[in-house]
Amino acid sequence: MSTAESQATTYYVAQRGDQLFGFDTNYVRESSNLDQLRVFPGTRPELVGVVNLRNTVLPILLPDRWLLTDAIEYDPEKPIIVISHNKITFGIQIDRTKGVLVAEESAHHPHPYEAETGYFSHLVAMADGTIFTSINVESLIHQIGQISS
Repeated sequence: MSTAESQATTYYVAQRGDQLFGFDTNYVRESSNLDQLRVFPGTRPELVGVVNLRNTVLPILLPDRWLLTDAIEYDPEKPIIVISHNKITFGIQIDRTKGVLVAEESAHHPHPYEAETGYFSHLVAMADGTIFTSINVESLIHQIGQISS
């Protein structure tokens, strides 16, 4: 393996609103349309409800508050990506999947909101002109826990 390959990061890139976000594939368990959502009245607006995913209760979140996008209502026709880290697993709704992209270290640039959010880690500029915000999943999980408590 070359040095360039060892410094590359593989991202699952998804669109939410008019922005693209990349999640390190080490944290993305799957992406699918999940049905049979159970909604709980009176919960925080970012918690849509839960689904039973292979005998696991999976909370489904609308990520707009954390991704700094305009609020979009839950749409059962849109995909959910399942994020998992250290026994914490949840789903977030996206508008569509862009694909799986491999970004070399040189494609990563400082993100202007990294200091503000803690989880917008880089702007990634691909050779084909695609630009997305890479998400530090561990920091995002921490932030979701802070807001939810």
